[in-house]
Amino acid sequence: MPKPHNPIRIFEGSHDPYEPFWRILDADQSESGEAEIEFYGYISEYSWFEDDITPKKFKEGLYSSGKGGPVTVRMNSGGGEVFAASVIKSIMVEYPGRVTVRIDGLAASAATVVAMGGDVIKIQDSAYFMIHDPSIVTWGTIEEIKKALDLLKTVKAGIVDSYVNRTKLAPEKLINMMTNETWMTAQEALDFGFVDEVIKNSNKSNLQPAAITALSQYRNVPPAVMEAFERMQQSANTIVGQPPAPVASALTDEQEREAQTLSEQVSLLLRKEKPNA
Repeated sequence: MPKPHNPIRIFEGSHDPYEPFWRILDADQSESGEAEIEFYGYISEYSWFEDDITPKKFKEGLYSSGKGGPVTVRMNSGGGEVFAASVIKSIMVEYPGRVTVRIDGLAASAATVVAMGGDVIKIQDSAYFMIHDPSIVTWGTIEEIKKALDLLKTVKAGIVDSYVNRTKLAPEKLINMMTNETWMTAQEALDFGFVDEVIKNSNKSNLQPAAITALSQYRNVPPAVMEAFERMQQSANTIVGQPPAPVASALTDEQEREAQTLSEQVSLLLRKEKPNA
């Protein structure tokens, strides 16, 4: 079957196009005794826009392993591609069995959209939950940038609706929380209604390297999260005896400058059209 398009890489990583970025365990292999899906890392390194191959793989894996029964989704993700997150959430909602989401360390950005697909959402007491405005990489004319802005508004409206259905918070409250990049502890996420239960006295590590590579793009990361990241980096350096190699940029210097200029233009438009608090 011919592939419909060449997927656009959104985040630098090691996956190939159409390759699963999730791990599925059958019930007899899992810690929970249910079929489990692990999202440890980016929610797709490639855009799912116009991609009908990868979503089909995910759905087939979910139904094949879950067999219509209960499924646990384990999550430790700093975010990812928002279209992928939206489709995954919809597939989880349509699944006939009970879906329990368990946040093991971090659910940030697009990962929180996936979490909203759970019938029940649990979070470890040492974990974090973060919501913020969606973003996309774009370039072109002012008119093309305005179209991208309209797309961002539509995406944000859909995410807000999803949060409203879960939390019962007012849309205006959630809009401001997203604009301000709001980080929550497990208890705060429970108090706001994003999760249903805090898991106490867990022995699992609260952060993993695969989940925190995205932290550098966020502006309000709590010191405790960054300190945990730094400790892991120091530990990794001790093991290998040298600093990790820098990640190669997917863009040329000229493309990076153009992207920065366009990002500033979009930010200016967003500030001009941001709703009143």
